[in-house]
Amino acid sequence: MNKTRIIIITLLLLVCSFVFAQQDLTLEKVTIVSRHSVRAPLETYLSTLDEMTGNGYQWTRWSVPGSYLTLRGGALETLFGEYYRLWLDNEHFELETADIYFGASSKQRTIATARAFAAGLLPLMTIPVDYKVDENGKVGYLDQDYLPLLNDRCTADGSFDIAAFQAEAYRELGELKAPSYTFLEKMLRMSYSDYARKRGTKHFDPYVSVCLDFYDKNGKPLEPTMRGGLKDANMASDAFILQYYEMENARDAAFGRRLSFNDWKKLAYVKDYYGDILFAKAPIISVNISHCMLKRIQAEMAPEGHKFAFLCSHDSMIAAVLAALRVAPYELPNTIETQTPIGFKLVLEQWVETEGAHPKRYVRARLMYQSTEQIRGMKQMDLDNPPMSYDLSFAGLEKASNGMYEYEAFMNHLQKSIDAYYASARGQYPWE
Repeated sequence: MNKTRIIIITLLLLVCSFVFAQQDLTLEKVTIVSRHSVRAPLETYLSTLDEMTGNGYQWTRWSVPGSYLTLRGGALETLFGEYYRLWLDNEHFELETADIYFGASSKQRTIATARAFAAGLLPLMTIPVDYKVDENGKVGYLDQDYLPLLNDRCTADGSFDIAAFQAEAYRELGELKAPSYTFLEKMLRMSYSDYARKRGTKHFDPYVSVCLDFYDKNGKPLEPTMRGGLKDANMASDAFILQYYEMENARDAAFGRRLSFNDWKKLAYVKDYYGDILFAKAPIISVNISHCMLKRIQAEMAPEGHKFAFLCSHDSMIAAVLAALRVAPYELPNTIETQTPIGFKLVLEQWVETEGAHPKRYVRARLMYQSTEQIRGMKQMDLDNPPMSYDLSFAGLEKASNGMYEYEAFMNHLQKSIDAYYASARGQYPWE
């Protein structure tokens, strides 16, 4: 037998053994942390957006209030849920009402996203979405489980050294530099805007700074916030991307310009850069603001957790979760938002061996999202045309031979990220 035939047979045996290993596993549990789908720009952005845009340019007038999930966003999320139903059926994964949990941040866009996904996933069930309300019984409760709020409330002895935390966070952030704003400024025709006239400059302020105040003057908990030109540039970047997703005519979304896919990626990069600095760049910040969400994930992945759990949050929170879990650097394909695209999902699947006296359990960790083409085209998804899927790797965590993680190893890794919060309380770098 010649060398080439030996190599071919060996490769075939390896492929067959991998396929057999995959077929020898049964899907046991699914935990999803999702970003909401397409929304209108935040209410607080709208007047600033008009001010920074040159005369003659008009942002779309949205059919829903600022920050609300749009009808298109709801439809896209229902399509995602419908795909998931097909996939779960294919895995013979059956659900009863008691097996299911849907929770959401106390925002219209996240609650509506969870409801839309549930409608696609389980059209014959009425699935309640669990969320908290404020003192007036309305949405808007600052729920630290779902919002990336700076957190000094989870130490057992009640002690948290805010000054030490801030000092370490600024050390980890280092010298912050602005991304290039040239293309974004050109798209806005900003030199002809009221924004430029009032400030006496045709450009965004290159100064970048992060504020890490835990509470406002009324005792309201706060997220990390941005100062400088990047804050306003993020507003414009975000609005362009949402407009591109929402409008059928891409040239109308770009104020009459014909943009390439890479041009749209350049616009989205500003938003990605902003989010990375605030929520993912400094480990002490990411482990702090994601602490409560990590504990929720841990509870759902435990044996007593729900068979299927869907937690709807925000890109900021999921970016912090991924950073706290020390995910390896990645750039998602087929999307203009390469880090935390609209509607994307951190999916944690638990699989168990179907044979053996002591069956092993595994975790598959991946990001699932609709490609930009699927979003803009409102593409129906099925097993032959699935959403995008990207398997994650983590620093300090080795994959098993089947490409997944052993359950105990993953849960230990998750516990380390949860425990890292206590280093943040002392103002220490989390991974020492």
